[in-house]
Amino acid sequence: MKVRASGISEIEHTVSGEKLSLLAVFARPEDEAFGPSGTLSKYAGEGVRVSLVTAARELVSHPPSRANDPALRVLDEHTLRRDTLCSCRAAGIQRICLDQTAPPAEVSQINLMQERLVRLIRETQPQVIVTYAPDGLSDDPDQILVNQVTQRAFHSAGDAARFPQHARDGLYAYAPQKLYYTVLPQSLIARWNLRGLRGVPDERVTTILDVSPYSEMKMKAVYCQRHHSQDFTRWRLANAGMEWNAEHFILAASHLPRKPRKEKDLFAGLR
Repeated sequence: MKVRASGISEIEHTVSGEKLSLLAVFARPEDEAFGPSGTLSKYAGEGVRVSLVTAARELVSHPPSRANDPALRVLDEHTLRRDTLCSCRAAGIQRICLDQTAPPAEVSQINLMQERLVRLIRETQPQVIVTYAPDGLSDDPDQILVNQVTQRAFHSAGDAARFPQHARDGLYAYAPQKLYYTVLPQSLIARWNLRGLRGVPDERVTTILDVSPYSEMKMKAVYCQRHHSQDFTRWRLANAGMEWNAEHFILAASHLPRKPRKEKDLFAGLR
């Protein structure tokens, strides 16, 4: 892979010439830090446009410059909590807040969030979307909700009949190509004694990414979550020598004609 002097890879586009784009959807700031922050940093370093949606109720936000939907907020660095801002800097990605304000009486929360996420997909046009598995990482209800919203948005964004009001803002149907779940294999859960987290059978993992060059950045993102850092420090001391060098995914849906059994790139088949 040829890399420019800036450290950004020249491989930035699909085979058809589209700029590579990845959208990660999680519930709260620590989720990507303890999940695929190495992957997000890896692709941002390669020149991929990486956007992170956080559907956290407590995040402070201000109106974005582009999106007309007042529910979509790009976070203001001067008003963020310290751990959230620190995590953004460590990961080197664009963070967007999908506000979970109370929906109108006739609209369910999941439908309202789906409409907002479809709008964002049509604006950022990612080929790849990453989120939780259906049960989340720990049966957390917010993680389960985000999975449901993301699944529906992945399949709805390419349907012109869904949310046609977006066309008034110049946003038209756009179908992402691949949907991934970030997961922890059961062997890793057992080896690292990660109690309270849900693992998946190792054979279900379709994609393993080497994120060893970004392990330091991943650790910075983890330690930014100050309300978890002491627990993580104790775990690191108890597992001396362990390195967080790989991240694991399940290819949940794909619009590509071929689905390889094993992958080393979330953009496999696209570049």
